[in-house]
Amino acid sequence: MTNSTAATAREPGPQQGLQVLQAMMEGRIERSGIAHTMPMQLSAVELGKVTMRVTPDERHLNPAGMVHGGFAATCLDGAAALALFSSLDTTTSYSTVDLGVKYLRPLVPHVEYIAHATLVERTRSLGICNAELRGLDGKLHAMASATLMVR
Repeated sequence: MTNSTAATAREPGPQQGLQVLQAMMEGRIERSGIAHTMPMQLSAVELGKVTMRVTPDERHLNPAGMVHGGFAATCLDGAAALALFSSLDTTTSYSTVDLGVKYLRPLVPHVEYIAHATLVERTRSLGICNAELRGLDGKLHAMASATLMVR
């Protein structure tokens, strides 16, 4: 073992996003504030992929009594961002620069949905992710493509 290798072995590097997400999913660390506002709970995490359970409620209704499209967009954006985060270390910042959402079916309050996102491509400065929001019956309700800046 060289001195540089020994130093690296003694000094832990930055924590990986994947480790943080696994700890969050297992309840070892607190979820982010948005995960409480938008009832999102991680249910599966692996490198470049996340799955979350999401459940809209009366806080997410528009004046017509329907779940606002912003709920789906926020869940899709959140899932995409976490798919990217799973590939980063925690000292690397990222931010959504573009989110394209397609709505196929309305969401119903107090019904659970599954948000799944995959990191499609990552360069030094960008992450491209796809995300889907499906009912427990497997029907697609909304989908998105997200571009995130990595710094």
